[in-house]
Parts: sequence; C-alpha cells; structure tokens
Amino acid sequence: MKAVPPAATELVEDRRGAVFLEFLIAFLPLWVFFLCVVQLALIARASLMVKNAADSAARSAAVVLPDDPNEYAGEPEMSLARQPFAEDDVFAAMHRLASSDSDESALASLSAKPLANVGRSRLNTIRLAAYVPLAPLAPHGLGFGPRPSIRDAIGDERVLLTALHHQPFALAVTFPGSVGDVASGPEITVRVTYAYQCTVPVARRLLCRSFDELESRGDYERALLPILSRFSGARFYELKREATLLIQDAPYGYRTRGS
Repeated sequence: MKAVPPAATELVEDRRGAVFLEFLIAFLPLWVFFLCVVQLALIARASLMVKNAADSAARSAAVVLPDDPNEYAGEPEMSLARQPFAEDDVFAAMHRLASSDSDESALASLSAKPLANVGRSRLNTIRLAAYVPLAPLAPHGLGFGPRPSIRDAIGDERVLLTALHHQPFALAVTFPGSVGDVASGPEITVRVTYAYQCTVPVARRLLCRSFDELESRGDYERALLPILSRFSGARFYELKREATLLIQDAPYGYRTRGS
C-alpha cells in the first residue's frame, strides 16, 4: 500500500523535533560568538607582534639612518628615499633566519652579508627589521585552497614559507612627522601598518574587511596583494603601531670609500 501523506492540520500539530529546533536557535548565536572571540584573540596577539615590529623598525632606523653611506651604495645620511625593492636579498635573508637551528647559526649565516647591506638602501633595511618579527603571522595563503579554518588561523610550521612572499605585500613602514625624503630632528618615529589576514570562519566576514576597504591601502609596497585578494575573497584587519627613538648619530663625518 502507498503511504498516505499527512493532512495539513496534522503537520501543524506535529511537535516532533521541537527540542532540536530550539537547540539550533540557541546554539548558532553562541557558536558565532565563540568564533568572533577566537578571531579577536588572534587579532590581539597580532597587535602585540605589530607593536614589537614597530619597536624593531625604530631601533633599526635609529642606527641605520645616520650610518656610513658607503654601506648603502652612497645613499646620503638620514635618507628616507624609496629605492628599488631588492626582494631577492630580503627573501634570502629571511630564509636564512627561518632555516637556522639556533641563534648562533643564524648569526653565522648572516655574517657573510650583514643585514645593513640587505635591500641596498636604508629604507629597505628598516623594512626588513619589521618583516622578521611578523613572519609567524603570515597565513598559509591568500585564501586559495581549502576553506578557512581555526587550525589555519592558529598556523603551523608551514607558515614560515608563506612569510617570505606575504609580508612585503601586507606591510607598510612610514615615518610620521618627517617631511620629504630626509629625516630631521633628534628623534625618528616609525609607523608599521600591517594588513592581518583573518581566517576564522564566519567571524572574518563580521570583523574584517576586504583589502580595498582598508584605510591605508595606498601605503603598502606592492599591488599584488589587492589583486589576489579580489580573486580569493581574503579579509584583513588593519593594525597600526608607532615607536619613537632618539637617532644614534655620531659627531664626525664618514670618508668616501677608496679615498
């Protein structure tokens, strides 16, 4: 015999599954709240690391800006001019740091090519000082591949490989208060702006923005990140931190190399 479909009145009066429906109504808001708390906790961790990167960049600027021009292809002292970004040198230096087994081996691997020479300009050297502390924040990718998950948001050892290609696009180093391309005054203020990629499901849509919606998108070094983010749907939370230090200059001039 064929089953007879229930009448409309029977469906209205049917109370089966009411407890499960009430569970869904109560569970979904709590689950979304939990995901938002996880994402905010990761953003707070990233904020502390960006602050550390700003401190590191300021310490670098305090000694790099008045340093010997011979170490920077003759670039004048206190110069903040943008030079061609020597990404191969920066990536090679970061790779040596990431692959070193200890602090001693890291220093030994960098001894043949000091960090002061990496990037061929003062500004690129200061950028590198900000890149390295933020390497653990680099995501697995720009949203491609598997869907975002809490595991990807926390990260693992594979994140170091992505850091070599993500940080130069997601990081901006600027100097508030400096006029033109020359730093002046006894102090230097360095601002580090970082586009932190949110990867916690659901929460990233509520708390984070697309790259085009970020306030400081014009300060980032490359145009590749916004292009990729449009295709991948990546979401970012912009973090800004500043640090100010006295410039560690010396009361003497440097001789031209070879003279």
